[in-house]
Amino acid sequence: MKNTIAVLFCLIAAALASQGIADPGASSAKASDVFEKHFTAVGGRAVIERIESIVIKGTGQEGQSSFDFELSLKRPGLVRLVARTSRGIEISQGRDSRGRCWRKTPEGVLEMKDKDAGELMDLAMAFHLPGQLALSRLMEGTVCEEDRDGERVVVAVGTKNSEGPFPRFIFDKVTGLMVGVGEVRIDDYKQVDNVRMPFLVRPGARALLRVERIVLNEKLGNDVFDRPAGEAARPLAEGKSVELSYRTLLSAPGKLEIVRQPKPVNFQRGRYSELPRYNPKSGGHWQVDVRGSDLSQLDLSDRLLDLLHAHFDSVTRWPQKLPAGFDPQRIMDLGKDPGLGVRRLHARGITGKGVAVGVIDQTLLVDHVEYRDRLQLYEEIHSSADAPAQMHGPAVASIAVGKNVGVAPESDLYYIAETHGVFQPGKDFEWDFTWLAQSIHRLLDVNASLPVGRKIRVISISVGWSPNQKGYAEAMDAVERARKEKVFVVSTAIEACYGLAFHGLGREAMADPNDFSSFGPGSWWAAMFWGGQQRFAPGKRLLVPMDARSTASPTGDNHYVHYDSGGWSWSVPWIAGLYALACQIAPSITPERFWAEALQTGKTIRVKNDSLELEFGTIADPVALIERIEATKAR
Repeated sequence: MKNTIAVLFCLIAAALASQGIADPGASSAKASDVFEKHFTAVGGRAVIERIESIVIKGTGQEGQSSFDFELSLKRPGLVRLVARTSRGIEISQGRDSRGRCWRKTPEGVLEMKDKDAGELMDLAMAFHLPGQLALSRLMEGTVCEEDRDGERVVVAVGTKNSEGPFPRFIFDKVTGLMVGVGEVRIDDYKQVDNVRMPFLVRPGARALLRVERIVLNEKLGNDVFDRPAGEAARPLAEGKSVELSYRTLLSAPGKLEIVRQPKPVNFQRGRYSELPRYNPKSGGHWQVDVRGSDLSQLDLSDRLLDLLHAHFDSVTRWPQKLPAGFDPQRIMDLGKDPGLGVRRLHARGITGKGVAVGVIDQTLLVDHVEYRDRLQLYEEIHSSADAPAQMHGPAVASIAVGKNVGVAPESDLYYIAETHGVFQPGKDFEWDFTWLAQSIHRLLDVNASLPVGRKIRVISISVGWSPNQKGYAEAMDAVERARKEKVFVVSTAIEACYGLAFHGLGREAMADPNDFSSFGPGSWWAAMFWGGQQRFAPGKRLLVPMDARSTASPTGDNHYVHYDSGGWSWSVPWIAGLYALACQIAPSITPERFWAEALQTGKTIRVKNDSLELEFGTIADPVALIERIEATKAR
């Protein structure tokens, strides 16, 4: 089926472009009857035939990665899917009016392989009611058979492992509703205007899409679907792959330099006609992302819950009509506070002065006011050539050493921008931690040249690696070298490297970040905690801030961004900054002692959800930890 997907697109386009779609006659094949039952269940042919375009917006999860997505469909046969990850990476793909299937990554634009175009079409067909009508006409004589899909009894149109031009459509035998297209599984039908559409989609075994909003008959020009202009735009043959443009830029021999000034990024989101809604039961993240957007024409006076869970930045334009209880500047300021009493330590001169922090992450906006005076080195190893600043780098750098945001605001910063893998055209991202290992070694080599009293003592890496990934052994060897050279590598692989464990804390946007009772389980794992899947006794894991953080933004040198929900990526640099404070007062401290003291001095609180109240800890207490280290630093 996949290798004939271009033919299928043409068939759909031709059917949709015709003067309506005729009802099947009395001599229709059984497959037509199966489709007809589905069309009746979702609202009827007459309603479906009036649909010219469909826009679907929501959130997705694949493994540990979360993203926002927008799928746009238009007759005849036009498709565009845009996904934006929590790290600010945008990947889009689609089919334009000239029949070209394309994919755009941060590195360029390429024509899609038949296999990937087919997977996109299967996803599109889950929502594309006019397309389903067109195919019902074309598939009248297709084999129809009863089958099982998990525990569900289904009727399938098309045979398993079909090599023809059509995907296999699967329908619930009882309701008649479509529950699958090819490998895509769909569920949770809800009313949208006069039709029912799915709000839960599983494109694969590890992926889940949660729909938040569907708009019918939005005016969409064909240019919306055009293949974008960009570098590396060329056909890609089936089975071939091309490594995209990466490069390494190091300082001149004998020097430590800022090798490049990446440009700020512009999200170019423009004016919003409607504010996205927050659904606490969806489990999705980044549901209300209004970074870089213009909300000035909206009346948001009754949207308090949505706004309290918004991601916004210095570029966001707010309307005059905002609800009582929502103060974006107050939320931004609270989010800048490292929390848990860290600023009390700063007031005592415990700021990380004399200690250097290394960070390996994405492209940095090197001139941001949060850290430009602390930045001693910026290099790139296997980094996207000429890429603008990305959201992740400024965030983690500012959480570690930012002058307003950071835990260690007077620590020196040594930064390497690195990509731990490659974007292969027509494929998923291919992990390769060889370059991460090289980046660790580079920082250790630089460290050897630094004077005593200005050494790098900790490296922050907001990613983890596992034995089945390329470069795992090299990364573990690099960490082992760092251990021998008394440099603590804090990453999400910290348990494998050091036998230590942490987790990220949640906090409501307007809650005091210095009040321990403001915290609870982080947004992405709270449901698992309350459901009993992720609970642990105090003293087992160190809990540190994660959600409701404001950081340096990649959009401008003095811009900030507030992230309502976060991931371990925000916890890692916080831990690295706290270790820098410990190194300032006790230069001989080790990661193991630091962690043991942090667990010993941390706090345990009670948290409540409905009628369930539980013990929750251990939450890091920076003031108690530093006082304990000061009292025992001779050990």
